[in-house]
Amino acid sequence: METKFINSIRIKFFIGAIFLLLIPVFSSFAQDTLQNNSEYVPEKTYLIIKNNGTEYIGEILSDDGREILVNTLKLGKLYIPKHEIKSISLVNKEEVIAAKLPEDDFFSSRYFITTNGFNQKKGDHYLLMHIFGPEVQFAVTDNITVGGLTSWIGMPIVLSLKYSAKLTDNLHVGAGVLGGSLSWSNISANGVLPYGSVTIGNLKNNITFSGGWIFVQDANQTPTESHESVLFSVAGMVRLGEKVSFVVDSFGFKETNSDVVVVMPGIRIGSNKNAFQIGLTQVYVDDRFIPFPIPTLGWFKRF
Repeated sequence: METKFINSIRIKFFIGAIFLLLIPVFSSFAQDTLQNNSEYVPEKTYLIIKNNGTEYIGEILSDDGREILVNTLKLGKLYIPKHEIKSISLVNKEEVIAAKLPEDDFFSSRYFITTNGFNQKKGDHYLLMHIFGPEVQFAVTDNITVGGLTSWIGMPIVLSLKYSAKLTDNLHVGAGVLGGSLSWSNISANGVLPYGSVTIGNLKNNITFSGGWIFVQDANQTPTESHESVLFSVAGMVRLGEKVSFVVDSFGFKETNSDVVVVMPGIRIGSNKNAFQIGLTQVYVDDRFIPFPIPTLGWFKRF
């Protein structure tokens, strides 16, 4: 009986010793398995967006749970703390080289005044401070943005809604509507502008053709005064340098018995976090040039 008890103790001790010896092996095997099953594919290219809007594109070499090591295309190897990262997505390296991804082109969905068929990713928002007032745009989905704009005196107040879609790599379409009123000065004076746009090109070099119909009225007048007109626009941009683009915007409409065309050529300087633009406004009424000495200034801020 005593012998059986001693043998049982020896067997249990032997099994326990073997288990303790195998723990490092199991641990090593588990670590190798985790590394092999990592969500990051070796030799693939990723787009890393930080919380402050900074973007890096490159291969993820390692991830220790606290930070990742990225071999970026522009800066080489770089450690990025994971708590500073907003998103990580797999991208096509050839498309990056061909400049089809918005590494430094976040604000390409806007010209001076008009918009185009390019979309913003969900959660990417921006503030645009015009010389005449502020504007804000929120990307509620990858295809839908909502926003609003006003002047520095709060008149008018205009809300906007836009849907955009990618048909091919170099063809995008958009449709939206603007609506608002003179707010505190005359809430009964209001208007609406539905529009559509077709954009040809990529985020760096493109041209957009837009058309819409504008209707405004003042219900305080007796009878109610109203005006409506077809509105058209041709706009585009050309990348001149790493952070400099030439931007031209225009729109035209019919005012009573006159044809009005506004053209705004200018320069945009900045990155995908902040950008500044300046342009010269030229107004033509029935082929007559009307000087507009105040430059068109704007400052973009991504958030």
